[in-house]
Amino acid sequence: MTANEIAVILAVAVILILILYFISAKGEKRKLTLVNSEDKRIELDVEIANNSITRAKGLMGRSSLGENEGMLFIFNKSGIYSFWMLNTTIPLDAIYLSEEGTVVDIMEMEPCGLNITKCRLYTPKAEARYVLEVNQGFSKEHNIEVDDSRILLESSQ
Repeated sequence: MTANEIAVILAVAVILILILYFISAKGEKRKLTLVNSEDKRIELDVEIANNSITRAKGLMGRSSLGENEGMLFIFNKSGIYSFWMLNTTIPLDAIYLSEEGTVVDIMEMEPCGLNITKCRLYTPKAEARYVLEVNQGFSKEHNIEVDDSRILLESSQ
């Protein structure tokens, strides 16, 4: 076997390991309390996406999301973080939250499957440190509103 063949085999092995790691990557699960515009508390079970792998994977490949389930993306600092729905089949609400946990934007996001050319970028109007993805319609159903709703941070960090 030549050195080039060995290098190719090693490269393929590394790529396969990275793909398997990405596919199996899941964040830890936590309870999260969301307070709506009427000061009512809503308890959620969320998966935490707080590193580059879990944030990149997001809810890709999932076929459903429970009624009071979601994914909480936690970023190291506040910023404008755009999302897309590549390889996602569940219509979602993206609830953007400030450093303090206040809702700063809400976007309804539509799945685009694997068609990268038809995958829209969803960009918030304000900086956020957290983004909570839940089933589409959750925000309206539970009266989650910009500036009047928040998460309780002691359960999200």
